[in-house]
Amino acid sequence: MKRISRIILILGLLFSGCTAKVEPENSYQVEAFPLAAASWPLQALLNELHRELSPDPDWIAGEASGSTQAAWRTLIQVVNPKPWMILAYEPSALMREELQDYDTLWQAQTIGYDALVMVTGQENPVDTLTLEEIRDIYAGKITNWKQVGGEDRAIRIYAQDENSGLQTAFERQIMQGQPIRLPELEWVYERPGVVRQEIAAFDAEADALGFSSLQMVTQVNPQPEIKLVRIAGILPNAKTIENGKYPLRLPVLLASNTASDATIAGITDWLLSQHGQQWLSEHGLVPVQ
Repeated sequence: MKRISRIILILGLLFSGCTAKVEPENSYQVEAFPLAAASWPLQALLNELHRELSPDPDWIAGEASGSTQAAWRTLIQVVNPKPWMILAYEPSALMREELQDYDTLWQAQTIGYDALVMVTGQENPVDTLTLEEIRDIYAGKITNWKQVGGEDRAIRIYAQDENSGLQTAFERQIMQGQPIRLPELEWVYERPGVVRQEIAAFDAEADALGFSSLQMVTQVNPQPEIKLVRIAGILPNAKTIENGKYPLRLPVLLASNTASDATIAGITDWLLSQHGQQWLSEHGLVPVQ
């Protein structure tokens, strides 16, 4: 089952540039819209998709589903399974194992591209890093900003949760098997007498280095104190992502736990159509075509 799921995902990533042959009906009754979830940076996109394809002035956007892991878990339907679709980044290895453990037959299609971006504080004079420098920073080989042309101060590195789609992409595209040295942690109150440590939220100071998605920092939660770090001099934007000059492209997947639901198939076809791809570009993604 795991092998079948992986093959389906790989085919989706490789052939995502193919335009759907059938132009689907692009409007669905609200009650017919499938159960859906999204990675947190893509929740607003899912809300807009719902409004676009199921126009209803009384419809209210749902709560964000949370992490990429939470979105993928909605595909697991043990009792009375229902068709679900998600907009999400790639699942982690542990998430794929969990899907396999529950015998979940899932499929995924790349509908567009976001970008993995490196961020720091606006006061940091360093504007650009190479992929090798980023890898060495997160591996603990570079520990001071002066080693990469900055001021003499220790680098505070920030990461994402272990099963985050962004963490998965960062480990695959940048670390390439090298372990990340301990990132910034924070103490969290859980209940009386119990506290625990978890990954700290990014603090946009001049000594900080973290990573996020372009969709998050430009569309969902733009913050003036955050500066995008160029990769080898290349700034992430629609043009540089599309032409491949910016190296950290982040596939956005439409995944489902069924291959037979007509509505989900129709939504996928619409998103891959010329009109759907234009709509996605208007909402911050780079088309696959």
